[in-house]
Amino acid sequence: MLRRLHVSNYLLIDLLDLELGQGLSIITGETGSGKSILIGALGLAMGERADAGMLRDPGRRCVIELELDLGGQGLREWFELHELPYDTHTLLRRQLEPGGRSRAFINDTPVRLEQLRELGARLMHVHSQHHTLLLNDPTFQLGLVDHVAGLKDKVDQYRHEHRAWHAVEQELSRLKEEEAKARTEADFIAFQLNELDEAALRQGEQADLEVEVARADHAEELVQALQQVDEGVSGERGLLALVARLKQPLLRAGRFDPGVQQLAERLESLHIELKDIGNEASDRAAPAVLDPQEAARKRDRLDLLIRLQQKHRVDSLDALLALQEDLRTRSQYTDSLSGRIAELSKQAGTLHADLLLRGGAISKARTKAIGALVGKVEALLHELGMPHAVFRIEQHSTEAPGPNGLDSVRAMFSANKDRALAPLDKAASGGELSRVMLALISLAAASQGLPTVVFDEIDTGVSGEVADRVGDLLASMGRDRQVLAITHLPQIAGKGDHHLLVAKSLEADVVRTTIEPLEHERRVAVIAGMLSGRKTTKAAMQHARELMKQK
Repeated sequence: MLRRLHVSNYLLIDLLDLELGQGLSIITGETGSGKSILIGALGLAMGERADAGMLRDPGRRCVIELELDLGGQGLREWFELHELPYDTHTLLRRQLEPGGRSRAFINDTPVRLEQLRELGARLMHVHSQHHTLLLNDPTFQLGLVDHVAGLKDKVDQYRHEHRAWHAVEQELSRLKEEEAKARTEADFIAFQLNELDEAALRQGEQADLEVEVARADHAEELVQALQQVDEGVSGERGLLALVARLKQPLLRAGRFDPGVQQLAERLESLHIELKDIGNEASDRAAPAVLDPQEAARKRDRLDLLIRLQQKHRVDSLDALLALQEDLRTRSQYTDSLSGRIAELSKQAGTLHADLLLRGGAISKARTKAIGALVGKVEALLHELGMPHAVFRIEQHSTEAPGPNGLDSVRAMFSANKDRALAPLDKAASGGELSRVMLALISLAAASQGLPTVVFDEIDTGVSGEVADRVGDLLASMGRDRQVLAITHLPQIAGKGDHHLLVAKSLEADVVRTTIEPLEHERRVAVIAGMLSGRKTTKAAMQHARELMKQK
């Protein structure tokens, strides 16, 4: 159960430390005083979505902390599973930072919001006003049935497997579309790849061909230049002969002068280099003239490479080779798709079969639960001032496994004998819808052993004797668990074991919400004020005491 609520810098609350007790705690206050802020704070502490606008002072951290007594809840295993420190006095804390960042803690250990939500759902149910409207939603109705039937864990496991099955089905559909597209392109890919394979492309071939074709096209010019070099270097009056003549006197004079000797050596080096140039020019002159047929073959080969590049819209042989490899990969991938599709089809079939088994078991459990649930709901509705109310839950099979199982439900309702059953949203007024919700939540809390239930104006649309009966049911729930109820009705306020007054004040243009626990006489005065309005009469005070005695 919830022992303490600490709130700082949240909306209209500057600082709040609130001790909470067992039984039924009533929360009252004038309209707009901030009663529902408590609901929002509890929701945040249990992992609901937050935003920076919740900070009272945008420059300071907002902290919401719950101190809970976990005794008898059997949660040690959950804490061990999530590797969290277990203590019967457990703290849930949510921090909203000025920059918009949000952090969550369990017993001062940082946790993910999912963990905070999971633990919070095991400890407390918070009913806000919009939940009553959600009761018209078939998915919400199904969730309540599962809650009452104790199917939450089984449905969670089913949903996990349904997501896995759905993901496999989506991937399977994508691959089938890809395969169909690939098959339509397969012949064209095979044709392109075959053409490139037949071309027997080689890395660097084009550069070599371009050099050889250029040599063939300018063979006469090349031979003439090489022969001129050969003659100019090696001929009788060539450079070699001249260097040899210059070298001899230097060699003789070099015996007397080391510097001259070095000049002679340099001429020797030049002689060697010129001789090498002449020999190479002579060697290159002979093969510079290609065989016409070989030259034509090389030109044709170069033309082929260029045509293939133009055809495939690439600008180099390297790009053409990369395209060839890509086509080969695509061709092989198309073949591999069939195997992958077969594998995924088998996996999808296994998951589908398992879903049908799990979903079938859940459907049977729902059917069994619905049969018992409708009778209990009707009995509670009769106690809540609707003696002729009829409540039914229709269960329908779905065509395929859905995210919540193999079936859907629809709540049917009639408040009077002369009215036929109709969907809840068509047949129930606001007050009737509130009472149906109260009945369902009370049964769900009992079946799940929830230690704490919080109601935000579950009494909407009721008054008089009906309000008294709603209060009796809340008080009855409070005998088995902790119940917090925001109410505007004195008949319900008088049933509480504890009473908290929410008030809004304006000081120096600053609005603050405060929450004050009420002792007996102050509580009598507040309930009397709820009965008589601004002016509290003796009769209202007496009536308030009588209401409190009726608890």
